[in-house]
Amino acid sequence: MPVLTAIDILGIQRYVFASNRLRDALAASWMVDHVTHRTSLARWGLTEDRVLVDAGGNAIVEFDSQDRARAWTTQYTRWLNDTAPGLESAIVHRQYEHGQLAWALRAMQIDLAVAKSGRRPSTPQLGLGVTASCEVTGFPAAELSQNELVSPRIKRLRERNQEAKERWVKYLPRLEQLDGWTAEFPDDLDLLGRSYGQTSMIGILHIDGNDVGQAMKEWLDRSIEDRVADQEVRSQYRQWSEAFDMLGDLVLRVMIERVSRCICPAEKASGKQGCVVRGLPDELSFAPIVGKDITKSGGIVLLPLRPILLGGDDLTVVCDGRIAIDLAVTALRKFVEHPIPYLGTDGQAKCLTACAGVAIVKAHSPFYRGYELAERLCRSAKQRRRHANQATGIETGCWIDWHIGAARTGDSVEDIRKRQYQRDGNILTMRPYPVTAEGRSQCWDWFDKELLGPGDEANNSFRGHLKPDDEAIGVLVPNVWSGSRSRVKRLESLVQNGPTEVERQVLAWGTIESKLRLPGGLPNCGFSDGSTPLTDAIELMDLHLRLEPPSHSGDGSRITGMGEPQREVS
Repeated sequence: MPVLTAIDILGIQRYVFASNRLRDALAASWMVDHVTHRTSLARWGLTEDRVLVDAGGNAIVEFDSQDRARAWTTQYTRWLNDTAPGLESAIVHRQYEHGQLAWALRAMQIDLAVAKSGRRPSTPQLGLGVTASCEVTGFPAAELSQNELVSPRIKRLRERNQEAKERWVKYLPRLEQLDGWTAEFPDDLDLLGRSYGQTSMIGILHIDGNDVGQAMKEWLDRSIEDRVADQEVRSQYRQWSEAFDMLGDLVLRVMIERVSRCICPAEKASGKQGCVVRGLPDELSFAPIVGKDITKSGGIVLLPLRPILLGGDDLTVVCDGRIAIDLAVTALRKFVEHPIPYLGTDGQAKCLTACAGVAIVKAHSPFYRGYELAERLCRSAKQRRRHANQATGIETGCWIDWHIGAARTGDSVEDIRKRQYQRDGNILTMRPYPVTAEGRSQCWDWFDKELLGPGDEANNSFRGHLKPDDEAIGVLVPNVWSGSRSRVKRLESLVQNGPTEVERQVLAWGTIESKLRLPGGLPNCGFSDGSTPLTDAIELMDLHLRLEPPSHSGDGSRITGMGEPQREVS
């Protein structure tokens, strides 16, 4: 009787982010992919054609008998323990009659959930009081690596650093606008593009598909009801699984391409050499870290982003904090453009949506806490989307949530918002936001262009311009908000006191400047249904860079912030 064996790697995030060093996290991410890759599974008599799926730390393989499945599992788990110390797994077997593959796949999901919830936790005696501690994880040290006492896990990961680095080489872009220059991913958080003399922030992006499990369940239920043949179930399962892999791959490539297209030479008039990551507003454009390579005519540009985890609809990226939200929105827009076969109604292809959580934290904050915050923000966006869908009766699409600064250990997003963004019954934030306006007028597109700015045309946004200057061609005159920073900061403090104080002050300003009004079509009080987006916009004024590729070649446009010294990387 045929048997399905499901493998689920447990505690992936805890394993990947055990170290605060980017190189160790990259090696751990590679290891998770490696131990469930079909080439690693195809051993001890198992061939690759028997692997139904291998992605995101999960795998499903087929065997002819229960004995064969158990024998293979014995060898696999021993190999897993030797190859990736500290990485645990849950494995279940499910026998099925011929013609009932869809039923077996459905039942196996329940088996796996039961196995994970009822398993006995592993509590090995890792060491005694006299053992030295790993300088990275705190576990007992057993090896000396790079003049550091490290645990066997870290030692094994550092042996795989080169393989982990090579995993991402295929995503490196060509910098065609920089003649003779090449691009590389940084291996250190300090090389993501931080500007010297400023508070350096990194963005941790976690993107996850919406209702993927529900779509899979509906497909399996439909296959069972329609009595779909095993071979057809097997074929469809592989096709939509591969489609998810291709989707994650494509989303990552689009993010990298967006950054690379915005890297252009520094203006020649400044006398500087190097390049700049260009966007709007100009003041937030920054110079990426540049290294010299004597074997090339140009040099090496270290891209201000680095992918860490990629598994189908699940993607984690770390980047310079100034471009984090822009990249997250770019990924979400791309996610909905590509349908997944067989997961729609009546077996048709379906475009799934996704949500993103963005944690913008200081560069040397504990990395795992930053990732946990990004994951919680992603769940917050999913929850708000679910409520919006139920309230409107339509699909509201992709949603994004973000937070600037670290959170207390164990704090939920609700705890953070209650402590920092609630005053006298008023909510001082509208996060999370839908990306587009489907089912809701106040979305990210409105927030970014009309409220925060600058928009596509002259507008009244916080960072916008009122009109072109007749005497200086190509120069826009600051509007009533961008021309008065003190006024915007005053507005930030007034929001804390509620809508009445905001409206009183806006009306007072309006007696002096008749054109003054709150941006984005907001009422004078700045609040709608007890919440306001003003705090969100003011917090991002000096942090959010909307990536914009150069519209022409040559000297480039006016770019500020090029005075920082370039850091050479050997």
